[in-house]
This record gives sequence, structure tokens and C-alpha cells, in this order.
Amino acid sequence: MIPVPASRSVLLRHLTRTLIGRTLLCGGILVSMMEILGLLEMTTPILERHLGVMGLIQYSLLRLPSLVVQTLPLSTLIGALFMLMQMTLASEMASLRAAGLSTRRLILLLLPAIGAISLGGILLQEMVAPRTELALAKWWNQTDPDDAGSGHGFWFHASGNVVHIDSFAEGGRRIRKIAIYHRAPGGDLIAADTAPELLYDERTGWRAETVRNLTLRSNRVDITAQHHVTLLPPSVTPDTLIQLSQSYPVLSGWSLWKILHRGGASSLPKATYRMALFAPLLLPVSLCAMLFLALPVIYIPPRTGTRSLLPIAALAAGFGFIVLQGLIQALGNAGTLPALIAVTAPPALAFLLGGAWIVKMEEK
Repeated sequence: MIPVPASRSVLLRHLTRTLIGRTLLCGGILVSMMEILGLLEMTTPILERHLGVMGLIQYSLLRLPSLVVQTLPLSTLIGALFMLMQMTLASEMASLRAAGLSTRRLILLLLPAIGAISLGGILLQEMVAPRTELALAKWWNQTDPDDAGSGHGFWFHASGNVVHIDSFAEGGRRIRKIAIYHRAPGGDLIAADTAPELLYDERTGWRAETVRNLTLRSNRVDITAQHHVTLLPPSVTPDTLIQLSQSYPVLSGWSLWKILHRGGASSLPKATYRMALFAPLLLPVSLCAMLFLALPVIYIPPRTGTRSLLPIAALAAGFGFIVLQGLIQALGNAGTLPALIAVTAPPALAFLLGGAWIVKMEEK
């Protein structure tokens, strides 16, 4: 018997609500565990800065969006396993199959839930996580008791020049020991500017009281001193400076587009930014791949119960997918693999594995 459209609508709402609920539950547990591990590491530094309990709470809240995005694929896998196993062991799946529900139709009914979860993840990754990560880095820098500035020295490219900053303070508004190396269009060094301190003003930009300039001539080096000079371009703001100082900053798609195609300041290889640009677009595909890896549990015989090894195998396949994705993404970040191949290869392999697994179980 084929379910009537009204029954199908009820089933769609039930599956969507259940899958989203199970994913949120599993995600909450995973995020809580990661928050606890992070606090175990950061409690002492936070308390040493006399930030107290409110500092611990603020640190946890600012990290929350990024952790949710990081755990989303695994949360979807465990949530789908949880829901499908519960339905299978309660003979609900057998009843639906007797009513004419095929595996293909079940996948189609679960796709709206995957779409809703993906939309929430993309919104977090594009709009919320970049702001909270920036706020966290700025707050951490502003609360540094060391007046000389925090952070390690780092390099970045800006307007065709190479810039080195020793440290910064006041949320990125004060730079200590900056060196700017000017290059010709061919890449040759032609001049260098150094300054002991650089202050940011909303109207005038980055101003230095004293700048030492070295200009390379054909047979000599000219050394001059200048006063009240604007060094960095207007596109480099204190927020940009904080993002450049991070090893792997969380950036929005628009920020990545400006770096790749409009000459924005950058501190990482272009391949890394290309990988980050493709990541939100591939999130729905990754979550669908997780769903495919979880589907074989619907073939567990109800009498077997929790003694079946299928859930463990599906969970292991999901973990393997995450590990493989991390390894291939590392190759993409290094420029060894093209970015498009690096972001699409793991989901493609997961689809092939899940599809072959489902076909094999159908044949049995």
C-alpha cells in the first residue's frame, strides 16, 4: 500500500522534527564536552588576568558558534544514527517499509531536515562565527596585563608590500615595532620603512611619530627620517590586524573574496583562503554524506537489537570520513591539491561508500 499524500506530509514533519531534535541534542553534548576541555586549559590564564567567573562565561560564549560549526557533521551523523536505530528497533521502520516506503523515499524525506541543519550551519559560519572569533581575539588582547602588547610576531602582505609586526596592544589599535618592505612590480626590494610604534585613528589611519626609511639605489642606500607619517593602507584596520595575527582565522565569504580577488591584506597562502571559501558551500554535501553513512542501520533486524555491529561500523565510517577530510584539506591548504578537488573528494568517497553499503544491504 502506498501512503497517501497526507500521511506522507505527517511522516515528513515527524522525521524532520526528530532528526533536527536528535542532532541538536548530540551537538549540545559534543559542544559541552569541548567547552569543558577548553575551559580546563584556559581557566588559569583567565583567572590570572583577574577576569573572574564572568571572564570564563564570556570566553565560553564567544567560542560557542565556532564549536557548533566544527561539531555539526559529527552531530548530524550521531543524531541520524540515534533516530534511525530507535525507529528500527521499535519496528517503526518495518511498518513503514510494509506500507511501501522505499530507501530512496526515506532519503528524500530526510533531506529537508539536512537542509535546515545546513542552513543554520552556514548562517553561523558566515555571519556569527567570524564576529565572535574576532570579538574573542580582541577581548583577549585588550585584557592582556602586559603593556608591551601580546601576540607573536607575524608577517602579512598588504598593497603589494610585505609587513612584519612584532606585537600589538589595545585590541589592535597600537602596534609595536613595525617594518614595511616595499617591492617593485617584479618583486625586488626597493625600500623599507621601520617605526617603533604605530597608533590607529579613525580619521587619519595608522600614524607613526617617527619613521626610518631605507631606499635602495643602484650603488648606495639612502637613509632618511620622517615624522607624522601614515604607513599602512586604510584597508588594514585593527580588526584586520587581529585576524591576520591568527593562525587560521574564521572569515566570512566576503572577506575571503576580497583577499582572493581584490588584493586584501593576507597572511596565509592563497590556497588556504580558497579552501575556506568553498567550505560553507560544501557543508550541505558533507551532511548528506553523513546521512548516507548512517542509513545502513535501518537494515538491522529488530530481533538482533543492540547486539548488531552496524551502528559501530557506521560510526567508524563517519569518524573515518572526518579524518580523511582533515587530511585532504591539509593537502588543499598547502596547495598540493586544487581547492575544488580537496573539498569535494571526501564527500564523493563517502557517497560511494554509503551507496555501495546500502545496495549491498538491499540485496540481502
